[in-house]
Amino acid sequence: MNETSPKPSDARWRPLAILLPVAVACAILIRLCPEGGWTIAGHTIRIEMPAAWAHWTSTKTEPDIVLRWKPEDVENLLERYEKQLSAIEALDTVPGSDVSTASSAESEDTLALDSVTTPDSPRTEAITALDKSSQPVTTPRVDSLVPSSGKDWIPGSLRIRIPEGEKAAFHRLFAKLENGEPVQVLHYGDSQIEGDRISGTLRKRWQERWGGYGPGIQPPVPLVQSFALTQMLSGNWTRHTRFGRRDTTDLDENYGILASYATADTSDGPPCIELGRERRSSPSFGRWNHLELWHDTVHSPCIIRVEDVPTDTLVPGSPPGILNLAGSGMEPGGAPASVCFDGVPPKLFALYPVGAGIQWHSVAMRGSSGTLFRKLSRGPFRSQIRALAPDLIVLQYGGNTVPYTRDSTSAARYGGWFKRQVELFQVLLPDAAILVIGPSDMAEKTGTNWTSFPMLGAVKTALLDASLDAGVAHWDLLGAMGGLGSMPAWVASEPPLAGPDHIHFTPRGARKVGEWLDRAFWAEFRRWKTGGATKVITALKPKPSSVIPLQIKVDDEE
Repeated sequence: MNETSPKPSDARWRPLAILLPVAVACAILIRLCPEGGWTIAGHTIRIEMPAAWAHWTSTKTEPDIVLRWKPEDVENLLERYEKQLSAIEALDTVPGSDVSTASSAESEDTLALDSVTTPDSPRTEAITALDKSSQPVTTPRVDSLVPSSGKDWIPGSLRIRIPEGEKAAFHRLFAKLENGEPVQVLHYGDSQIEGDRISGTLRKRWQERWGGYGPGIQPPVPLVQSFALTQMLSGNWTRHTRFGRRDTTDLDENYGILASYATADTSDGPPCIELGRERRSSPSFGRWNHLELWHDTVHSPCIIRVEDVPTDTLVPGSPPGILNLAGSGMEPGGAPASVCFDGVPPKLFALYPVGAGIQWHSVAMRGSSGTLFRKLSRGPFRSQIRALAPDLIVLQYGGNTVPYTRDSTSAARYGGWFKRQVELFQVLLPDAAILVIGPSDMAEKTGTNWTSFPMLGAVKTALLDASLDAGVAHWDLLGAMGGLGSMPAWVASEPPLAGPDHIHFTPRGARKVGEWLDRAFWAEFRRWKTGGATKVITALKPKPSSVIPLQIKVDDEE
């Protein structure tokens, strides 16, 4: 009988058997290694656990932190901003000046903390381990932000970060402002600027400072009434948008410069649009020279009547264009201007009350993340935006992405998509200055508390990275508000600065944000005006209204 040979041992486990003792030995060495390492023959040897493994070995638990702002903390922040801004603007100092504002205003180092809330901040109450949704404090990319000092020309939390490569574009903008030339600003944003909030404040202040009038370009059918002007419709109108809830009957991406258009039929009589002054707005918004009608290809004959007078005829086959409507101007105190269509009008992309001087156009896109521009039909979008020829493009987005962002990878992916939109504007308008505005603080209800959305900081950072990588300017709205956790106090302020949804600003809050951004622009303009000089400026003040062209008297209340 043959002896059976023994089965060969399974060699697949040999590497593991060898590596396991080595791993155990390494783990022991890492655990025993003192914080400063071992010093052997004058050399220091340190063994550290990879950062990704730290939470498996750490014996310390970092409690979640929820920052609790009080309304008086926000009011104190506003007062501190106002105190330093007023002191700086009164002295007209620039960086490096021998005249310090320390005697008349708080140190900038103090104000700089307003963009980074900390657990031990004297103006916050840190409540730890309240619930699983509580969040730790995050810090900004300090290497990307310009530090502030007591002699700076703007509080650090309010400063516009302009990369070196983007300064030439802003200098061109400032030169046009200084010379009294017409300036076009195209301000895209989400629902934070809906109804002309924030943007209306900027338009008013720029027109007062540098001259101009007009409410800016308008959608023929607005979602909500704007504070810039009154807009009344009669007839059967339909609004189509590329953002928010898109009409499923739209078969192409031809939405134009506003990413929306309007259609109408004659089933309820001639469709008409009436534009007039909104009495709550600046008087300068209620004046324009004439109306422009931005339309698509004409498919059926249509007579246009202005103030019931036949003015023009759209002929079938006419290409997309911009129609100047004679007799459609508006003077302060005048009756609303009406435009009616005898026949079915073509797609109407925009109705532009053409003013003069500073033209600040507000384009609100409710529900948009700001990543739709590359999806629009390139030809019509390119021709229309170049016809407007903006000197400054403002992109204010991020808020609609925050609630649906699950992790930092998703936030970074969004930042990459947004960067591609910025690059599109750089190609279409290579001479325009571009400013990206990040999201505000936003809170959700967690238990009995309102807490900032978990990925808000990641989305803010993603937009900051996208701006810096694309080489365009950035303004941190979240930091200006006070950082994560500040929104509930904005809501609780008297009167409220933000609404009960803990996402949108009230008119008062939006006006405050607009004023901050305007003063940030004014600070950069002052710095450009001095050429970076370090001397004290004694003559640089806003121009008096008597020398500003195209200025509308503020006391016009007819």
